[in-house]
Amino acid sequence: MKIKFLITLLTVSELVFGQTENHKVIAGTKCSIIPPGEFVVSTSFSGFQNNKLGASIMVVEIPAPMQTIVESFTADALKSKGMTLIDKQTIDFNKSKATLVKVSQQANGITYFKQILLFGDSIKTVLVNGIYPEASKVIENEIKKSLLSTSYNENQKDNPLDAVKFKIDVSGTDFRLAKHMTGSLIFTTDGQIPTEKPSLIVGNSIAKVSTENQKQYCIDRLKKLPGGELNKLKEINPIQIDNLQGYEIVADGKNKDSKDQLIYQIILFSETGDYFIIVGMATEDLEKNLKSFRNIAKTFKRK
Repeated sequence: MKIKFLITLLTVSELVFGQTENHKVIAGTKCSIIPPGEFVVSTSFSGFQNNKLGASIMVVEIPAPMQTIVESFTADALKSKGMTLIDKQTIDFNKSKATLVKVSQQANGITYFKQILLFGDSIKTVLVNGIYPEASKVIENEIKKSLLSTSYNENQKDNPLDAVKFKIDVSGTDFRLAKHMTGSLIFTTDGQIPTEKPSLIVGNSIAKVSTENQKQYCIDRLKKLPGGELNKLKEINPIQIDNLQGYEIVADGKNKDSKDQLIYQIILFSETGDYFIIVGMATEDLEKNLKSFRNIAKTFKRK
């Protein structure tokens, strides 16, 4: 069963599915919103950003029941991720129900606020995240208004390849595109998410990073992967792809069931301070999948 949302009919000048002429389609999603003034389309994720204010609106779709995701937004769960729950309420949204959450979080000595709109059904959940620093709190109401303008169109084309700023070729391998999420493409050998089969994630950093020691940054980034504290470095090699310099890492790890797992990671640093990352994971056919990861990585190109 696919998501079908009831849409409020507003005026005869408005478009179908609740979209007006002021709504902007968010590439790679079935959503459109009316962004706040001076927000522009992001090239790093599905959404909009205002670099001057350090604010953004990001759309993420999760293949999990809405109720399950909503129930996970508890004060204790958020605290374990470094966030403080400020408010959580059920609201009327497009003749249905949605949840609106507000949290705060510290990052690099700066307090950020997040307003998150969650809606969906028993199959999937859509999260629309409005993020802004305390110094830009003046835009808080505009962010909220924009979130509540979200329109979901089941018939809207959501080609994930349009939502990323790179190209990657998995032809000739067992990998198939399974999901697009926050500027990343997720490939699996069974085309499913979640899966126990080999997977490959290709994406880019959302923000610029300070990487004076790029090699050490790559090693530290490896440790931040799920279960990364158990990853043991086997190889680290300098690499160049699409005229970008970076490092290739091969490591041994453990999956969530403590099964031996191959970890393959490449980080390519751009001249503008951000980076692209490729991460492959497999618990079967390790040599075959390592070869596939390497062959796929070589096809990476920026758009």
